[in-house]
Amino acid sequence: MACSTLDPKISFFPKADGAILRSKQHVPPNSYPQTVGPIFDRDNVDRPIEPWSLEIKSTFYPDSQETHTVSVTPEKPPDFAERYLRAFLAENERLRLSVLWYYTRDILKEDEFLAGLQEKAQLAQESVGWEFVVIGILDVDVYIRLATVGLELGILPRGETLCAHTVTQPPGDVFLLPSLMEDWRFRECPYLENGGLYAYAGVPLRLKTESGHTVGLGSLCVASSKSEEPLTKAQHQALVRLADWVVSDLVQCTRARRQRERHRMSELLAKAQKETDQETTVEPVFDILKTIYPDAIIRLQPSRATHVEFEGCEPIPVSDLKGGLWEDVQYLDDFITNSNHLPTPSNKPVRIVAAPCESISGSSLLIVATQDFHLIFDDADAWFIQACADVISQTWRKSLLAEAMIAKEKFLRAFSHQLRTPIHGILGSVELLTEELKSRNLGEGTNSISTLGKLNAESEINSREPFTYLNIIKMAGRDLTSIINNLIALNKWSDIAMAERHYAMHTLHELETEIVNEINKVTMGDTRYKCSIFFAQNSSPGCGKFSIDLGVLRDTLLPLVINSIQHTPQGVVSITASIQSDRKQLVVDIEDTGRGIHPGDQRRIFEAYEKVDTHSSGAGLGLTLASKFASLIHGSIELVSSEVGRGSHFRATFREVEFDISSQLPQPLPVKFDSLPSQFFKQPTDSDSSSLGDRFASFLIRNGYTHSDSIEDSLVIVEVAFDPDQHRTFLSEIASEQVAICLVPTSEEKHFLQDEDNIIYINGPFLTSTFHSALERAQTYLKTNASKNHLQLDTLDNPIIMPVTIQKDPITNEYPDKHSPTITSNNLTANTTIPPPPEPNTPIALDLKMTTTMPTQPRTSPRPVTLIVDDNAVNLRVLETYCTKRGLPYLSALNGRQAIELFSQHQAQHSEDGDEASSIQLIFMDLQMPVCGGIEATQQIRALERRHKWRKSFLFVMTGQDSLADRNAAEEAGADEYFVKPVVIKQLDRVVKQYFPAFEKG
Repeated sequence: MACSTLDPKISFFPKADGAILRSKQHVPPNSYPQTVGPIFDRDNVDRPIEPWSLEIKSTFYPDSQETHTVSVTPEKPPDFAERYLRAFLAENERLRLSVLWYYTRDILKEDEFLAGLQEKAQLAQESVGWEFVVIGILDVDVYIRLATVGLELGILPRGETLCAHTVTQPPGDVFLLPSLMEDWRFRECPYLENGGLYAYAGVPLRLKTESGHTVGLGSLCVASSKSEEPLTKAQHQALVRLADWVVSDLVQCTRARRQRERHRMSELLAKAQKETDQETTVEPVFDILKTIYPDAIIRLQPSRATHVEFEGCEPIPVSDLKGGLWEDVQYLDDFITNSNHLPTPSNKPVRIVAAPCESISGSSLLIVATQDFHLIFDDADAWFIQACADVISQTWRKSLLAEAMIAKEKFLRAFSHQLRTPIHGILGSVELLTEELKSRNLGEGTNSISTLGKLNAESEINSREPFTYLNIIKMAGRDLTSIINNLIALNKWSDIAMAERHYAMHTLHELETEIVNEINKVTMGDTRYKCSIFFAQNSSPGCGKFSIDLGVLRDTLLPLVINSIQHTPQGVVSITASIQSDRKQLVVDIEDTGRGIHPGDQRRIFEAYEKVDTHSSGAGLGLTLASKFASLIHGSIELVSSEVGRGSHFRATFREVEFDISSQLPQPLPVKFDSLPSQFFKQPTDSDSSSLGDRFASFLIRNGYTHSDSIEDSLVIVEVAFDPDQHRTFLSEIASEQVAICLVPTSEEKHFLQDEDNIIYINGPFLTSTFHSALERAQTYLKTNASKNHLQLDTLDNPIIMPVTIQKDPITNEYPDKHSPTITSNNLTANTTIPPPPEPNTPIALDLKMTTTMPTQPRTSPRPVTLIVDDNAVNLRVLETYCTKRGLPYLSALNGRQAIELFSQHQAQHSEDGDEASSIQLIFMDLQMPVCGGIEATQQIRALERRHKWRKSFLFVMTGQDSLADRNAAEEAGADEYFVKPVVIKQLDRVVKQYFPAFEKG
């Protein structure tokens, strides 16, 4: 006995539709006959058989009184003139054929089923002992042998076969003819005379439908070349059971086939869905329908049509499609009755499945019509066709949505441009007019006017009045801009929601910078908002970075912060970001000391267009937008508390945030700034509420400093007092070897601030980095002071003078509005170092530029030649006035084409002259213009610079469009900056200053 080589560790992993392994003795034949034959009765092969009737049944197939016996031979009718009894149609022939066609479709491809039939044929032969066995199915015109024993496979004319008689017999009966020679009906039949069959016994392959009718699909029969004894009861029952077994296997085979087909349909649907998602076309749907129904007629029919029309047949009323199904019963019955000796035709539709859908024609029907008699639709087909119709509807709706979104985008761009452009003209003119009035010594807040001498109180009020009106215009324009921005953001939220999120690692310092940049854009130059803004951070040691879409996070928090600023005209707004790594949460608390919200209004504040104060500015969309944006990054917004007159506390919580835990802990501030005292003294205040100094003190305590009740040997924390004399008195008490950090409220005037060497002034927004930088500057002062004292001991005749002053902005000629003073030093020795001062109007130790990029090579020209490109006459005039007042030589163009021509001519001329300083160095470019837009003009200008190797100009886009697509397009075209109208003049001054450091206000 051979040893088994089976791996003992082998596992069993079956296929759900795996085939049954069978003996090689019962494999199906390699091929089946394709033509009809043999034909024994050629005289009648072209005659249809007659329909079934009760008279035929009683005349030719009388009922037997006993079971399991020989079939009764009736008396021969006197008028019967045929040689033998030809077969008849079944009683319910159309139903029988429909069931047959459904269950036997592609049956010759089912090798496993056919192999099983061969086994059952062998069992039948062994059970009965007769010579021949046939298992076959009865089509409309032929009998098809599927499995045989002792006989050849074949396709036989229906009328002449004995098996066709068996199919019409009652269920469970055996059509038993042990001696054909003794039965007048078959004594001269072709199968006896030519086929040599003398005995026959057949049982129908019966199947009961869901309607309760039983139909015969074919037969299982045994035959012999000689007369035989009648079958015993056991043999009779064996044939019946084998026949039922055949039918059971046939049903199971069909179910498995349809399951496979449905799985294939699902895969094709998924493929078509993916393709239609990528390209808005329904062609992939029709492709998969053709794959499943290659010979069918497939088309879309408008629902408004009353008929469905096909070539070669009468119009079909839509009302005849019951439940989306239709069958040409009349045509089928006529063919079955009168042409059952012919193969089924395929010249006109016989069945239709229709599914409702939406298409370019409106409400429609997706129609699949088959001309194949043998194709019977089932629920899987109905599901598939309806699913295809749904994909067509979705694709059409998606197409409509895409068109609507494009139209909406065009409208919003036009809406944005048409509204922002005139506002830009208004606000720009107001700012320039304000400058002009100030230049004539009608400035706001001046106590004397040199040209007019001493004025009385009434004349001073009159001098202020123009600025009051200008300020009203400016504030109204800003509010209108804010409303426009919020309305556009709300209408574009669906686009933003569908866009892909851009997750990356960020720090809390980056978050602070993003928020402050946006705050400055909104509040710059707006005298209504004078609250001080504080930032704070709470995070676990080593947990400094978190993964999030910073743009969406910024857009979530900004409306909350702006809301607090707007409702806190005086006071403090605190923004505290907390990292909760154990809970994977980022929590941002926004607290203010403003007006607060009445309890009755707290439920509706997050609803669109709801405002607590109906007279306040804005459209009531800020909190709505914050909630919507938060939901995009697993966040939520809540009102923690609010009290009228004391302020509100909002909280934004973002969940499922991933953090980067670092093993390298940051250096404690007392260690980093080791020259500073490790304790601090805070100036006492009379205010009951939390002061600026209290908040700075909290920052110091969180970072390892301790509070001291004594001013000696302490870092001194001061805040500007409302009484200048009181402020100066306290500062005079600070020893020269000490250093003090003075916090200046945003609302406070700066002109009275005392210039002292050891006083470091900082004003809001108070970022974490602002405090870090203040401490760093304090340490620098102490180190420098110690070095100075050492030098004074050595060389008393060469003192070091180090004034610390608050300098005016060289552009606006004003004291810094929201930024730190500048440190200056004179007569320093070579060994004395002070870090370079920050740029004017730049927050301490942090680049809070309003721009998107920084110039890598700033220009030295103080008056760069400027090209202004704008199709709006008002905006063009505003920018021309700006250039005139700033002393900038300029050229103007009304569209992109003019700009390209001017640029090309001007640059070429000065390039030939070698006068690079007179070439165009700065361009103000609008986007939406006739003839040639700003993007195309920018691209061509950059191409000219590359082609001729001209020095690259700086190009600032100034447009009413604020979409991400426009920003990206401008950046790709070569723009250096992107300004959204209305452009604040001070903001423009500062950006120009960054690119041209020598630029000064004219």
